[in-house]
Amino acid sequence: MAKKDLQRRTVIDPAVADLLSGMERKESESHFPVKERKKAIKERNKIQSRKENRVTYDLPAKLRQIIKSVAEKEGIPASQMVTLALYRFMDQYQNKEIDLGQYKEISKSPRYDWNLVIPDKEIPKFK
Repeated sequence: MAKKDLQRRTVIDPAVADLLSGMERKESESHFPVKERKKAIKERNKIQSRKENRVTYDLPAKLRQIIKSVAEKEGIPASQMVTLALYRFMDQYQNKEIDLGQYKEISKSPRYDWNLVIPDKEIPKFK
């Protein structure tokens, strides 16, 4: 039987990895000319300030494509269009115009009690 080349895998705590990458980035930026360094810092701060507004949701590919197409057609950011749609949905939900109960099915996940299952007949047909 051939011996396998066993190597110990290095496991780094995410906080330590983040710290190290930050140090590496600062080290590489320190070699930039002052103007480029200021620009990089400004861009990094801009990205950092937007992080609080970011969130990730799983959406069907077809819906993502529709959102992208409409946003491009209207010349607006997709995130702003989705924000409007979600505000309107939440208003309808609070006014009891939408009943989520009809879409609930028991979830097998220990994290959630329910999953929302949307029947095909409820999904609008888009051109």
